Amino acid sequence: MKESTRTAVLAAARTLVAAACVALVVTARTTVGWGHLLVMLAGLAGLLALLAAYNRRFR
Repeated sequence: MKESTRTAVLAAARTLVAAACVALVVTARTTVGWGHLLVMLAGLAGLLALLAAYNRRFR
């Protein structure tokens, strides 16, 4: 696979993962309970993992 194609696929995948994590947080926000809190924390952990991976490249 070419480097430019690989970069584009990874960027698209990261964007989809970020959108899914934000969707988890937003949809679980409307209800109350421990289960929904865990879903929101999972979404937050996913966003933090993406941020850490991004920052690791630019050390």
